[in-house]
Amino acid sequence: MINEEKIFYPTYNNLKLCGVINKTNENYEIVVICHARTSSKDSRPTTKISEELTKNSINNFRFDFVGCGESDGSYNEYTVSNMVRNLHDTLDMLNKKYNYKNFILIGCSMGGRIVSNVDLNKYDIKKIILWYPAIDYGRGLFNIPSKKEKIAKKQGYYPIENGWKLSYEYFKDERKYTTYKRLQKIDIPLLFVHGTSDPYVSYKSSVNTSKKCKNAKLYLIDGADHGFHNDEHMKEALKVTLNFIKN
Repeated sequence: MINEEKIFYPTYNNLKLCGVINKTNENYEIVVICHARTSSKDSRPTTKISEELTKNSINNFRFDFVGCGESDGSYNEYTVSNMVRNLHDTLDMLNKKYNYKNFILIGCSMGGRIVSNVDLNKYDIKKIILWYPAIDYGRGLFNIPSKKEKIAKKQGYYPIENGWKLSYEYFKDERKYTTYKRLQKIDIPLLFVHGTSDPYVSYKSSVNTSKKCKNAKLYLIDGADHGFHNDEHMKEALKVTLNFIKN
């Protein structure tokens, strides 16, 4: 049984998020996939993960954060705090609408930072999987504003790739999070999957963080980039991810 459905559902602040559910069985567990920054639920990594899970009869859900893909909002609403709240909105919806009780979270890049900040007291999170996670390891000791933040403060936003803008509020909000420290306090099983040729987020961030976590596994893919664009690297990442979920 495979029942794929696109749905729209409300956020805590009355915007609408868009997601795609693949229901493959009747159990109470589902994998929730969080996309990277300036990306969407329909990106190559998120769709590849969803396809692999569906093929293996694992319930899964992927969605667009606020201001991304088919969800409501603009760059002004796009902050780490809002994305964490979007994840909570999503878990609440999956529980109330579909009766899912147990969750496995997968986060790609910035999505890795978001899933790492989920409310573990409220939700039954069984495992967290982090693909090339942007977890801000090694940020400056004094946490001072970056050059990008200073530009955003001056003109209201900082322009990035593909016409995207990051607001000044985004930068201010982002500096409140020390995700790598939070991960070190988590007891549930963690899996880090990272390429050794990632030009955007150094694999050493995953190495350093995973070593200090209580229950973490690290899998490095030799020569893989940010996003696993090489088909063989993607297959390798999917294989280790699937094994981690099943075992």
